[in-house]
Amino acid sequence: MYNLRYHIASLVAVFLALAIGIILGGLVVRQGVFDSQQRALVSSLQSEFNNLKKQNTTLKSSLALDDAYATQMTDEWTAGRLDGRTVVILTSGAASEASDEAVKAVKGAGGTAVIATMAKPNFGLSQSVVASAAASAMGSATVTPTREEVAKQLAAEWSGASSARSLSDTLVSSGQMKLSGFSASAIATQVVDLAAFDNHPDLAGLDLAQAFGAAGMYAMGAEAIDSNSGVAAAAAARKLSAFDTLGTNPGRFTLVALLTGGQQGYYSNTARGVSLFPAVPKP
Repeated sequence: MYNLRYHIASLVAVFLALAIGIILGGLVVRQGVFDSQQRALVSSLQSEFNNLKKQNTTLKSSLALDDAYATQMTDEWTAGRLDGRTVVILTSGAASEASDEAVKAVKGAGGTAVIATMAKPNFGLSQSVVASAAASAMGSATVTPTREEVAKQLAAEWSGASSARSLSDTLVSSGQMKLSGFSASAIATQVVDLAAFDNHPDLAGLDLAQAFGAAGMYAMGAEAIDSNSGVAAAAAARKLSAFDTLGTNPGRFTLVALLTGGQQGYYSNTARGVSLFPAVPKP
């Protein structure tokens, strides 16, 4: 015979079991709903990934096609346009990808590329021994030449306006400049300035480009598309032609176009430029 205490204990046990059952049942249901939602989310993400993968494959194929087309068209348009011309490429420090791309563009168009490498900013004129040697080469034993005067004299020597290259030889022998591919009889009437130190444009390079421009020759500032040297913008600020897409087919086209009478201006892949590249001349 059951007593009251046992009956109460039994009822409590029943209700406790019922409560636990309800709680556990709810958790199972919620877990099931959560698992279902998780599976749906994973399925949706997988589907989106597959779509993006397909689009990426299509875009890669399209870009490869565009690049092949642009390369062939640029090759054909630039071929022979710099035949017989010598172009000076101003750079600084060790050989860079930008200077390599500039040389490639000039040679691809049939021109001769001369690389003028600056060892230090401002032609190294901050060193008294260099300044004195430069003054002597320019015919003055006492007056220290300015950066602009040195640039003007170098432009005269390289373009053939001066019969001797005394200043060039002095800067080379003092270790302030290295000239590669510049024969004694060669005349350069075009210059592409890439020179920068510590991601700042070399003012001497800009002065030299400006000296060429002032003498009626083609001159420009340029930089690689992934560069932040600021040379292109600094050249444009001096009213020189400039572009910042070197290393691309549009950049190669722009370089050759600007050296052969194309519309002068600042061409950039940013909003600062007048356009991405010069207009293609009509046949």
